[in-house]
Amino acid sequence: MMVGFLVQWPTVLTLAMFPVLVFMYVRLARVEERESLAQFGAEYERYMREVPGFIPRLRDFFGGTHRDNVRQG
Repeated sequence: MMVGFLVQWPTVLTLAMFPVLVFMYVRLARVEERESLAQFGAEYERYMREVPGFIPRLRDFFGGTHRDNVRQG
């Protein structure tokens, strides 16, 4: 999302704001992760193991089902 914003409006301001926005989004995501862990516990831990946080797994787009790509354990 943010990379698209940078590509769509390549200005000095967007270039300067990009690292700030990335930092803020990561910080917000970590806070929300802690809140979700407190609320949902083990179920959310399982979800975190199955779903990547920021960058999707490319193998999910090129064949196989979601369950095939999750390690059983």
